[in-house]
Amino acid sequence: MRIFQVDAFTRTRFTGNPAAVVLDADGRSDATLLSIAREFTQAEIAFVSAATAGDHDIRLRFFNSRKETPFVGHATVAAHAVLLALGRRGEGMIRQHSGTGIIEVRVRGGEGSRVEFRQNTPELDAPLPFKTTLRVAEALRLPATQLHEVMPARVAHRGSSRLLLPVADARALETLAPNFDTLLTLGKELKLDGFFVFAVSRGHDEFSTDSRMFCPALGFPEDPVSGNAHAMLAAYLWELGQFGKHATSFVGRQGHQMNRPGEVSVRLEIEHGTLIAAHIGGEAVIVSEGTLAL
Repeated sequence: MRIFQVDAFTRTRFTGNPAAVVLDADGRSDATLLSIAREFTQAEIAFVSAATAGDHDIRLRFFNSRKETPFVGHATVAAHAVLLALGRRGEGMIRQHSGTGIIEVRVRGGEGSRVEFRQNTPELDAPLPFKTTLRVAEALRLPATQLHEVMPARVAHRGSSRLLLPVADARALETLAPNFDTLLTLGKELKLDGFFVFAVSRGHDEFSTDSRMFCPALGFPEDPVSGNAHAMLAAYLWELGQFGKHATSFVGRQGHQMNRPGEVSVRLEIEHGTLIAAHIGGEAVIVSEGTLAL
């Protein structure tokens, strides 16, 4: 079995979000896959196998050192970047089967090749009560004056759950100093997997975002760059009418504070005035490769 270390949502090694990719995992037991994930604890692992039915072209399973995860965005980008580099897939769309069902994964050419996967819109809860928002802000050591004055905190669900917490200015992200014990307690209370704190920067009829995400419940304090969270963010911003008349995309920046900066491209799929999906894209770069002695 071949294994690759890949940095996703970046074109520069040692930045972005690291993932491992293991090819030809067909027939391997769950115990074996989990053992491999426990051996390589620095990154989540995508195990690639052949299709088993006509409704998909490839199968991916995702593991971290603790358990299997239904879907991991950055590991999907990493896996398809490896397959492209090895000539095992080309540009265009293929269908990927993983724990959340079958999704479309497309490779777009040009200057660098971007891997893009399609995510259906998540469910958005009602705005979080302001008293609860203040408790989250306190756990992040975020002054209440730096919360966004208009946009509320909301929980999004799509396979996993994230609290989307807007701040007024991207500079507020620099000074966050989470109390992870308190975040764990709040996460259990609110049934959350993570806390996604973001700021919107506007230009002429377009915008970008900066963010940080904290996921102590998943076993890691901070996530460098998250594709899933940006799909949730797209639905949140669309529902609040934050896109201009001609804007159907944005770029999300994340990971700067961890010295692992990366970028996520987000493209909206709109049908009859309704957002039905977000297409999450990014580049990836292979850092190393080897062979597992099994």
